[in-house]
Amino acid sequence: MVQKNCVTNKIIVVAGPTGVGKSDYAVELALNYNGEVVNADSVQVYKGLNIGSGKITEEEMKGVPHHLLSFLEPSDQFTVVDYINSAKACIKDIQSRNKLPIIVGGTGFYINALLHDFDCGKAGPDYALRDELRRLENIYGKGYLADLLLSINPDSQIHPQDTTRVIRQLELYYSQESTKNEKEASDIDALLIIMDADRNLLDEIAGIRINKMISSGLIDEVSSLKDYYQYRCLDTIGYKEVKTGLLNNQPVDTIIANMKQSYHSLIKKQQTFFRWIKWDNKVIIYNWDYSSVGDSINDYLYGCK
Repeated sequence: MVQKNCVTNKIIVVAGPTGVGKSDYAVELALNYNGEVVNADSVQVYKGLNIGSGKITEEEMKGVPHHLLSFLEPSDQFTVVDYINSAKACIKDIQSRNKLPIIVGGTGFYINALLHDFDCGKAGPDYALRDELRRLENIYGKGYLADLLLSINPDSQIHPQDTTRVIRQLELYYSQESTKNEKEASDIDALLIIMDADRNLLDEIAGIRINKMISSGLIDEVSSLKDYYQYRCLDTIGYKEVKTGLLNNQPVDTIIANMKQSYHSLIKKQQTFFRWIKWDNKVIIYNWDYSSVGDSINDYLYGCK
């Protein structure tokens, strides 16, 4: 049954590791609750990066409006600050039309920043923290800070060798964490739905998806983006392995094996990140058991079951 006239300023956020079915579920929610979908995937914002990012097709959207998809060139820089500002604008627009914004994606850093209303753009410099981060880099070697950032934000678009920007992102993150408990609650009123599943099942799904990506033309897609190989979005999982394979004349079997290894690592990081996110109004769907989530949604939106 389609629900209309949703409670003002309510938001549903659907998050979870890759391959768990977030996009399809968000569409079903939008159809049932008069909603529109806002993307929270850091790769799907780019034009031309379709197959490798698992971007939803027009047919799969089932007529539901989607926002923040395919609106940037691969050469464009798009930070978490840009995402927060863009997502807030979409949310405001959707709510002004008495519709329900449904945020969906696997970029946990985006989702966590939006939920907690991180004021990243106004965070001042923390020189002591910067010095400590550089000291750690000297002790553990070049690349340590980039790996640390990836453990926090697996989909970071910052090049690992851009140490200045890596340190700035870590500075923003840690400054927000240290003050979060001292701030008033976020103005965001959202129900956070975490979709998760047994890791072995997700690895199996990833393997199937990778084979489908290859058969659907991923190698040709990456080849067509060769003018953008120097940009960070082409170093994200799926694109990086194919790009490396093309540049080094690797056989397809090697590319597929490398993709499976990368996705296994990504899924593990995403599961850890989404379990870590703190949010009072949170529901977990595990192994696609939707038996109780409908009651939680109705209770959140309308105060009834």
